[in-house]
Amino acid sequence: MSAKTFPTIGRRTQVAAALAGLVALLAGLAIMNGPGNEAGAAEGGASAAGQAVYLGKASAKRIPLCPQRCSGLAIVSGFQAKAGGTANAYQVPFVGKITRWRIKLGEPNASDMKFFQNRFGMQPQAAIGVLARRSQNGKVVYKLRRRSQVQNLTNFLGKTATFTVPGIKVNKGDYVALLVPTWAPALSTPRACQVINTAGDVVNPAVCDQFNQNNSWVASRNRKTCNAKKINAKNSQPQMKINSLASYGCRFNGALTYGVRVESR
Repeated sequence: MSAKTFPTIGRRTQVAAALAGLVALLAGLAIMNGPGNEAGAAEGGASAAGQAVYLGKASAKRIPLCPQRCSGLAIVSGFQAKAGGTANAYQVPFVGKITRWRIKLGEPNASDMKFFQNRFGMQPQAAIGVLARRSQNGKVVYKLRRRSQVQNLTNFLGKTATFTVPGIKVNKGDYVALLVPTWAPALSTPRACQVINTAGDVVNPAVCDQFNQNNSWVASRNRKTCNAKKINAKNSQPQMKINSLASYGCRFNGALTYGVRVESR
């Protein structure tokens, strides 16, 4: 069963990943500097007086891994550092408010469901959070300014769930993260990146490398725990408390399949 193969929040699809699980790069993330937000054109041809963008358009269209090669997120917060080649894809380009968000979910089979439930909780759950970049003792951290209500995703497995929120305020330069207090099958990588042997070879290295160059996300974990083969409360924590500070010290290949609509105010 793939869940046995993916005991962590996702599979790193290159050779090093196959040997050590999800492999981290350094935190701080130079790609986070500057706005660089190309989160798709304004929806509905919005004018300057009423701008609207959909953050994460490229990621939200991807197919989650479950039930094939089933993997997902567990007890973690994360946001896309690069989506479809666009850096800072979940960075807010103007002062505004979040009006809705959506998440595309895989549908685990019975054995995968049992795996997730036994380790991370009976209900798949998720919320979104507004993060502001800060510096603490010379290190980059993120402050959770606001977040939505946690949603039970059980009835949406295998579907796309859309949630309307009461205008969560955001500032220009904020990031919108996916918060997962339990687990959620909302991770996507192409079949080209499927590991096919113990040596770590993948189905199509060229296509997989191209995907990895264009799609990566950061997780609310200490960089020392990035290579952990099993996820638990000791090495991974979702950022759920308002005004808390967290380091997003692990960077992984893949796409988090959620999107957020932001309107100007």
